[in-house]
Amino acid sequence: MLLRRELRSWLERAIYRDSGMCQEFRIAMVRLCLAQLDNGDPKPFLANAVKEWLCGELRLISTLKDALIFQKVARHNARDMLASLVYWLRLLGKGGLILTLDISQYMVAKRSKEPDTALYYTAAAAMDAYEVLRQFVDGTDELEGCLIVVIAPEEFMKDERRGLNRYEALKLRIWDDVRDKRRQNPFAPLVRLSGDPACSVAGGIRIEQGTLVANEQEMLHRRAIEALRAGVPNRDVVQVLGCAQPEIEGQFRRMLENAQHSVTEATTTKGILLDGGFGAGKSHVLEYLQGLALEKNFACSRIVISKETPLYSLVKIYRAAIETAMFPGKRGGTLAEVAGELNFQGPQYADFYEWVHGPSGELDRRFAATLFLYERMANDRELSHRLVRFWSGDPIGVAELKRYLQACSATNPYTFEKISQTDLALQRFKFASRLMVAAGYSGWILFIDEAEIIGRYSLQQRAKSYAELARWMGCLDASSYADLGYKSGLASVIALTDDFQSAILEDKGDREKIPAKLQEGRTETDALLADQAVEGMRVIESERTRLAGPYDRMIEETQEKVRTIHASAYHWEPPNIPSGERLSSRRMREYVKGWITEWDLKRLAPEEAVDLEVIPLRPSYTEDPELETPTEGDQVGVGADEYSAPSEPEYATTSVG
Repeated sequence: MLLRRELRSWLERAIYRDSGMCQEFRIAMVRLCLAQLDNGDPKPFLANAVKEWLCGELRLISTLKDALIFQKVARHNARDMLASLVYWLRLLGKGGLILTLDISQYMVAKRSKEPDTALYYTAAAAMDAYEVLRQFVDGTDELEGCLIVVIAPEEFMKDERRGLNRYEALKLRIWDDVRDKRRQNPFAPLVRLSGDPACSVAGGIRIEQGTLVANEQEMLHRRAIEALRAGVPNRDVVQVLGCAQPEIEGQFRRMLENAQHSVTEATTTKGILLDGGFGAGKSHVLEYLQGLALEKNFACSRIVISKETPLYSLVKIYRAAIETAMFPGKRGGTLAEVAGELNFQGPQYADFYEWVHGPSGELDRRFAATLFLYERMANDRELSHRLVRFWSGDPIGVAELKRYLQACSATNPYTFEKISQTDLALQRFKFASRLMVAAGYSGWILFIDEAEIIGRYSLQQRAKSYAELARWMGCLDASSYADLGYKSGLASVIALTDDFQSAILEDKGDREKIPAKLQEGRTETDALLADQAVEGMRVIESERTRLAGPYDRMIEETQEKVRTIHASAYHWEPPNIPSGERLSSRRMREYVKGWITEWDLKRLAPEEAVDLEVIPLRPSYTEDPELETPTEGDQVGVGADEYSAPSEPEYATTSVG
């Protein structure tokens, strides 16, 4: 008995408290380890159910209720689970994990008439798969020890309906816009294989004995080079290269101070709108600023605007913000872990509770009721999970709330009125940010990247997007409803291309067309949306902070830094490379990818000449019908009442005393 207790205690210290894995994965591994140590038990710590859950084969999640696992592995938690798996394998002494993904089936345009076992994917499903791949590219520093190889047919490069050209966010990350005219770089994100000897892969990859065993600094440099090859800077890139944007850094530090003080001083935190051309370093700056925010104990979320996460949908933006949330010193941090850090006896929680239950009307009473139940029913882990999932974006039934409130003999009357999904998402942002502050964090910073995709929306969706951009910049009326930055500790940084104003506001005529179109509706909602959209366009025109372009000293210093880390990563001495003609139109991305490509090829085949070509790659603003798919909680047409209440029964009016 004493030995068993000691083993449990050791497993808790060694596994459950290891923040390198997400909470659910830690629980699962503890269960499997206990089953190995005590395999004579008739119910071996739910080991079989845990294995089925990990493999996605568990039919009823309630089977794992006793294991304190309450949700299946799905889109919102699968990435953290995969990162935890890789981390676990390395703890066990394995080298890591190699995943080979064949996406050929996504290129099949028509469902086969012959019955077979092959799956058929719609064009929308293919876009969703590309979004997942894009997330993997962006998250290289979260998957240490993992290699993902994606195999695609030739149609992937040519099919305009289902291929790479269809999903610009992925193309901008893997396209070989800087390449040798004759040879493939086998280290590049995109390698084209063909039978043409003139387009062969450069030589053989020579790995000297011992090069796979690198120290921590060398591995950091390898990860940095990998990210720079893809043009997607990660944490390692920022660490070795820094950030040559002192004006933006100073502005951001002031924003962090304002966000931290906004809760106690009842003020609004103004956002920052970054302006730079494609490849100018916007993502690099966002990554650098995120590191600063984490150092200051802020929670951070990185949101890439895409088809799956449109700027005009608060519901989906909130989902993305929760799914990508990062907390200092945690992997896979979730609101469940944040809520678990609440001190019900502390002054921060007392202020939070009073604000949630206050008469200001900022929040729907569902938040007050769920917070009351979370504190009162803290020992009911399943209920606690349900309440946190509601805060994270899941629905919760009024009947369920009523039942638990009556069981707790709640003396405070909670009246639940109708509310739209959009309004609920807006209030969730405020609630979650104040929850984080109550748990001891400084606030919540959102980094919204690639906002220029709104130029590909329909006119109606662009109008809503401009209104949301004004909201995130803290430029709407300073009221409890419209202003997300008011008294919330929440702030945002948005990145936009430098040609957006000329291409969309001027050439497409949004400045005149959108107000005129909305005025045709002749409703109060249309008038409000028109005013907010105009304010969003004004922000784009007059409140952008432009990134400093590549000047001679910056180029020279960056080249020397990249040369140094390439040498460290691959144990060689890269030759000096002339920077070439320095044109104002040339982006830092093109400089960096050119240096790395030439060094890669020289290292593999020193005797071969390198002849690079640069193929300009620019984002498209062509309207895309696929982006017009209605989103949850939104009505698409301009003039529709987006604040109307949904008809789901869980939002019916109910009073509980």
